[in-house]
This record gives sequence, C-alpha cells and structure tokens, in this order.
Amino acid sequence: MWKRLAIILGVVCLSLMPTVVLASNPTVTITVSAWVVGTPSGLVITYISDTEVQLDWTKGAGAENTMVRASYGRAPENRDDGYLVYYGDGITATDTGVNFDEGVADVYYRVWSQSATGTWEEVGVIDFMENPNMILAVFGILALGLFISTFAVPRGRVILAFASAGAWMLLGVYSYTKSVAVWDIYYSLFWLSMGLVFVCVLIPVILREKKDDEPELEFDEYAEYEDDSDPFLGKRKKHRRKAQY
Repeated sequence: MWKRLAIILGVVCLSLMPTVVLASNPTVTITVSAWVVGTPSGLVITYISDTEVQLDWTKGAGAENTMVRASYGRAPENRDDGYLVYYGDGITATDTGVNFDEGVADVYYRVWSQSATGTWEEVGVIDFMENPNMILAVFGILALGLFISTFAVPRGRVILAFASAGAWMLLGVYSYTKSVAVWDIYYSLFWLSMGLVFVCVLIPVILREKKDDEPELEFDEYAEYEDDSDPFLGKRKKHRRKAQY
C-alpha cells in the first residue's frame, strides 16, 4: 500500500514540476523598431533674388513626400516651427516667402521625408542661405571707413588707400555674384565699387602732386617769430614748414 502511495505521489510531482518552473520564469517583452524612411540628401540652396530662393534635393530612400520649412536666424525645431515652404512628392521648390530686405539674419531650411504610409523620419537635413545684405553691409562699412581715413590720416595715406581699394574690390566682386539682371542694384553696385577702386589707387598720386606744387617756405618768412632767448626756435620753424605739407 505504501509503495503504491509513493508511486502516485511521485507521478503527481513530476506532472506538476514543468508548470512550476514555467510559472517562476519572468515575462520578457522585446520591441523592435523597424526602419521607416530615409532622410533627404543633396540639399542645394540657390539665391535668385532678395525675395526668392530655389531649393533642390534628393528624396530619401522609401520616401513618398517631402516637407520643407524655413526660419530666420536658426533652424526649424520641428515640422510646426517656422514657415512652410513646400510639401509634396517633388524634388525642387521655390521659397517666395523669404525677404532678405527685412533684416540681416540668415535663413535656415530643414527638410523631412514621409513614407507612403504617412510615417515621418524625425531627423531631417538642415542647411542655410547667408543674407547677402549682411555681407554687403560689412564690406561697405569697411570700405567706406578706409576711404575716409585715407584723407583724414596723412601719414598712412598710401597704405589706407590701397586697403580701401581692396575692400571696394571685394564689395564689387561679391555684388557681381549676386547680380541676376543687367543694371539691377547689385550690378550697379559692382560698377560703383570698381570706380572707387580706381579712385583709391589714384589718391596717393593726386595728393602727392598737390604737395609738390606748393612753394617751399623760407626761414625768413618766420623772422617775426625769431627770439634768440628761445632754444627751441629752430625746431619750431622746422615743424611749421612740415605742417604746410
């Protein structure tokens, strides 16, 4: 009897053992994020005018649509930030909402891809267009400051004149690259800058000829200032003669 009871209990324990082991194991959940859509690439920004910028890009792998947003001074943080430039299935767009005349800040663009199922990739690609007016303002202030200094500082006139010519040259070359039509404001500024380059180069020559045409002063013209008791009389005469030049 006891043997039968022991056999029955052994069979019961063996039948319950797998259940007990499985019940003691913790449940593990594994989440796998599948690849959704690729980020756009090859973003190219082309300046057309102060109120028009062209953008071209290559679609991301598996992308159906592309969204382009813009913002002044910083990149758009998300798909609701800044202003909408484009949304569709193309690979080029024109930003006609930009206006560089309103300020000197650069314009930043961010482009996202969307899959055919409506899923977005969250990274996007970012690039920016420099405000041409900011660069023109820097070159213009530098060139004008050096140009005025050429007349105000006689001792460094030659150096300042050539430095001013170089600044006007940079301003002219940059203006020419921004010109999109004959005699637009940038094309006109180019020719104005080139003319001032020529003037700056001639300034030292013109002022030198003017100096050479002045008559040389004689010491006798300062006879009324002579005073034998003044040991610095000779030096003062010399300085007065130099001041005439």
